[in-house]
Amino acid sequence: MTVRTGPGQRGFGNGDRVAPEYLDVIDRFLARAAERPADPAILGQGTELSYSTVERRVRAIARALAQIEAPRVLIALPPSADAYASILATGLVGGYHTPLNLSAPVTKRRRIAQVLEPDIIIGDAGALSEFRGSSPGAGAIYLDPAAIADDDLFEGAGTRHHTAYVIFTSGSTGTPKGVVISRDALNHYVAWLSTLGYGPGDRVSQQPNLGFDISMTDIFGALCYGATLCPLESDADRLTPARFVARHGITVWNSTPSAISLMMRARQVTSKNLASVRLFNFCGEPLLREHLDALFAARPDARVQNTYGPTEATISMTALELTPDNFENLCDTSVAIGDPIPGMAYELVGGPDPDRGEIVISGPQVADGYWNDPDQTATKFRELPDGRRGYFTGDWAERRDGQVYFRERIDFQVKVKGYRVELDEVAAAIRSCGWPVACVFKWDESLAAVVEELPDRALDERQLKLELSQLIEAHAVPERVLGIAHMPRSENDKLDRQAAAQWFGTNV
Repeated sequence: MTVRTGPGQRGFGNGDRVAPEYLDVIDRFLARAAERPADPAILGQGTELSYSTVERRVRAIARALAQIEAPRVLIALPPSADAYASILATGLVGGYHTPLNLSAPVTKRRRIAQVLEPDIIIGDAGALSEFRGSSPGAGAIYLDPAAIADDDLFEGAGTRHHTAYVIFTSGSTGTPKGVVISRDALNHYVAWLSTLGYGPGDRVSQQPNLGFDISMTDIFGALCYGATLCPLESDADRLTPARFVARHGITVWNSTPSAISLMMRARQVTSKNLASVRLFNFCGEPLLREHLDALFAARPDARVQNTYGPTEATISMTALELTPDNFENLCDTSVAIGDPIPGMAYELVGGPDPDRGEIVISGPQVADGYWNDPDQTATKFRELPDGRRGYFTGDWAERRDGQVYFRERIDFQVKVKGYRVELDEVAAAIRSCGWPVACVFKWDESLAAVVEELPDRALDERQLKLELSQLIEAHAVPERVLGIAHMPRSENDKLDRQAAAQWFGTNV
């Protein structure tokens, strides 16, 4: 069993913990505000807020939160200055937060509140009225930021809770699953973010919803290192993100690769639209060669980085630098996931040989477990033979020519006509036939697929199946392929295979 570990790096001590200077993310933010108070911290809705203004807002909200010791805070706000200040304020007073995705169904938002049982819910009047009738927790205090004035401030450096945040993902049963991330885990990750060169003068996008953990990369990456955080401002920005980049002069773009697919579909991956970006950082789902072809055609001089990591590994725990000269050798069905960052490690277990298996992650960024779910925690977080604690991801991967490639979720490997098929391999074959966005799933005893239609090309199902027969085995060629105007996507902008399959079932 080969263990892949991160290389040594200045500032990471013995490889298990980051160096102590400015260890905590709250201390990092306060230091930036003290050093450069007039610098822009947040830009949104045409308003630019300085670091000193944001610090004052943090301290005002912290004063309101401090009425509860170590408060458990549910944040029901859209991406905005008040939302970011609430996150920082919760950490300042020794509490921990759970951010909500306000675009999620109301039943899911209420269910998260019921599971979390927060001490405080902070949101606008509409959001607070939504929870008042849903019994989210006995005695919960409701705070509207609009009612919090900036003339009564929390003083001092505050205290720090062991837990940084609890973020909820969709469980396999449909019940939201809370992942508990410690401050040590978050601090380790944010210390690594220094390698991305965030600093004064940078404008950092904040594209994901707040309930998606990669939003923490944007928030802490920008505000802990003196950059300007720029949240997307409308649904139009989400559908045409390249225009947002150009309008605000974004220098650091962080998102799932699906955001690039949206740019590609709108024909907006151009040197003009993306001229300001110095770094594209991707996480959350497989990065594809088609994305890199488009990006490097428009911006061959930009820095592009692929990362990998489930929520349970504190956002991401690998990194791979990509250039116009090397990316073709780092692409398989998707782009290689790269090496672990300093202090982290992963290995492949349970496969037929050391180069194939489930990805198991270890290191200081591994989550504490699942909120109030000891059975699921014991199942997924287990001790490894050498005594380290590992997180068993359920992601199947393969090592080829020294690089590790994500292949498929273990539960997405299916048997068709007696053969084991990786659905992503079939989707990759469809993409190679000129259909960039495709979902494949089992249908009765065969396979089926849905492809996103192109503005200038009609789907010829028979022709596509003929082309696929030249690329993959006959049993892996989908029996039916349907075209859809817009592929379903999840709340976190990932392709939604289940929704695509449901759509297929009603249209076949």
